[in-house]
Amino acid sequence: MTKKLYYDPKCTTCSAVVLACEKAGEAYEALLDATVIYPEGGGQLSDTGRIGDAVVSHAREAADGIWHRIDRPLAVGTTVEVMFDPQPRLDHTQQHTGEHILSGLAKTMFGASNVGFHMAETYATIDLDMPLTEEQLQRLETEANRAVQRNTPTETRVVTEQELESIALRKRAKGLKGDEIRVVWCGGVDSCTCCGTHCAQSGEVGMIRITAHMNYKGGTRLWFACGMRALQEAEENAALVDKLARRFSTKPESVLEAVTKQGDELAALKRTLRARTEALLAYRAQALLEAAEPVCGVKAVVHAEEGFTAQELKLFAEKLCACEPAVVALFSENGETVQYHLQRAEGVQLSMREACEALNAITGGKGGGRDAAAQGSAKAQAGFAELLCQYEGYLKQRLKGL
Repeated sequence: MTKKLYYDPKCTTCSAVVLACEKAGEAYEALLDATVIYPEGGGQLSDTGRIGDAVVSHAREAADGIWHRIDRPLAVGTTVEVMFDPQPRLDHTQQHTGEHILSGLAKTMFGASNVGFHMAETYATIDLDMPLTEEQLQRLETEANRAVQRNTPTETRVVTEQELESIALRKRAKGLKGDEIRVVWCGGVDSCTCCGTHCAQSGEVGMIRITAHMNYKGGTRLWFACGMRALQEAEENAALVDKLARRFSTKPESVLEAVTKQGDELAALKRTLRARTEALLAYRAQALLEAAEPVCGVKAVVHAEEGFTAQELKLFAEKLCACEPAVVALFSENGETVQYHLQRAEGVQLSMREACEALNAITGGKGGGRDAAAQGSAKAQAGFAELLCQYEGYLKQRLKGL
């Protein structure tokens, strides 16, 4: 077994004996009789560090002790010096202690229970079992930072299974047995069983920021950052607001109002543009239909535009088909791609799904749809106008055969 020295915040290095060393893919794994390197578990990332000259990239706990993933082999039976990398350890303990503070306060303030915790290299999340409002999350963040500023010592006790029953806790892990169950009190606001590493004082967390949140499985998933992660996130947000303020020639505190105003103006312009576009398309639809000759009472309109979106092609086709019996094939070249939309007027029997298959064969394109309408795209190519003439002939022949 491995002696777990990583729980002592004052213990940064130790001497250990190599009990085993095995090949693991392109790396190696070493088992020591003692370590200061925390293994991944309980939602917390593994420490990194060194064992002698070997670099430790990960550690894991197994039934026989803690195995360290290293970049070179170690001789079994030798004594080695073990140390963890201080910056990743500090970051991990800050996030973990911050999670305790947020979870403890969420429970006492709102009755929300932590049902999930995940820490990654660049973010950390907590899942709560009930929805929280924006205002509640702001209060939670404020109270969490007050707990940080009080700089309360973190208390850890190892208790027996019997002692555990008499201790009031926010949360206790299931299936805990034996005489070495760790209980942690963090920030003066949380108590639970925990196997992770923590800051010695809540002030070491630095600051806590709730960076995002969403409804998740009937509750709330919140993203948070502590310490330097929180500072970096705050600095990035401040820089973004400053850029927006300069862009809108306003003060940082007025950025939201400026962006909202521009969004409202843009939405109004889009409505105006859509109305004018519909009026123009109705006028052009009438002109195209007047120029088309009917085949067995149905007009075939094959027409190309430039710069139309797929939605605009669809809208144009609907205008054409609303006027009189017609089958419509509209095309628009956008860069190296030609988009197309096929539609038939109500009462016309020609299948647009089949017509699209024929068009795909002619152009080498891809697309599909239903009998009433279909759409697709093909690569722009020389002689595309001739292909359209060929396709118009195909449609007229099909209309004659109905």
